Amino acid sequence: MHIGVVGINHKLANVSLRETIAKACQRRFFLENPLKNGTFVLLSTCNRSELYFSAEDMVQAHSEILAILKEEITHEFEQKLYTFFGFDCFLHLAKVTTGLDSAIIAETEIQGQVKLAYEAAIALRSLCKELHFLFQKCLKVGKEMRTQYLFTKLLPDLEHALFLHAHEFFEGNLPSVLFVGTSEINLKIARFLKQQGTNDITFCNRSRASSLAISREMGCQVLEWEELTSKWHHFPWLICATKSPNYLLTEGQRCTKKRLLIDLSVPRNIDPRLEQGETILLNIDHLDQLLETRRRFLEEQLYTTEISLLNAVQRLTTTFRTRNQHFRDSEEMGSHRGYYQVR
Repeated sequence: MHIGVVGINHKLANVSLRETIAKACQRRFFLENPLKNGTFVLLSTCNRSELYFSAEDMVQAHSEILAILKEEITHEFEQKLYTFFGFDCFLHLAKVTTGLDSAIIAETEIQGQVKLAYEAAIALRSLCKELHFLFQKCLKVGKEMRTQYLFTKLLPDLEHALFLHAHEFFEGNLPSVLFVGTSEINLKIARFLKQQGTNDITFCNRSRASSLAISREMGCQVLEWEELTSKWHHFPWLICATKSPNYLLTEGQRCTKKRLLIDLSVPRNIDPRLEQGETILLNIDHLDQLLETRRRFLEEQLYTTEISLLNAVQRLTTTFRTRNQHFRDSEEMGSHRGYYQVR
């Protein structure tokens, strides 16, 4: 299969470098297709930025991607990237979609993020049969693995970890919390906090309509987006998870009171220099460290899941090769639209 991936993740690079590469990918690979030959899907999350690509000349396409990134990034970064081709690329995306390559093992958000990345690419550009097959089958395999191996129920995940950390930080008395952004991860955390009895919740979002919809659903308060920089310090606990090319809170908006700031975004929403005195700032890398015990505990079941995943990818790769003998080119494939539907 003519498929490959160039990427960076939490295992190889800190949040600062991931942030730089995420911004470069958004500038050059989101709306445009700068490749002379081939096409791609951009997957960008808080822990990874990956370009899944396909071309007749894979070596040339790979070189083009690196050259474009070098135009955007002035310091050394290539040694932190990983590249996989063919079967290895297929297996990598299958692991990503299943949650086996995540910092928070078996997280549920990644499946939706992969699907959204695929759908966004379809809306922006024409994809070849290899990329359609790759993403549709990996999404299907990821869903099957979650159903077969219910490892997501074994240990607390991100929302539990945040709750426990805040419970310790505030000495058992959870205060009012401000969520910046109505992202899926913020909504998931907020719903969990409601279940635990935390009712003093406020949402702040660029779209007021979105904030009001959440307010009606959860019975929480709304802070106007324009008031964020002047009123955020009224909230002892702040959780940010929204997309922004620049810091939403900067060093000049420092607070001298005891505050717990959680930044789940890449690029980051909060200037690291805001952490001073009694203000504690945790970014996604800090949370990864808190959840490292989860990976060790799940090692045995993860091994079983990875073996099943490997077998599934081997089977699907063989299926693609067999089908490809009957559909010689992408134009002919387009006349058999049922092929592109995941079953």
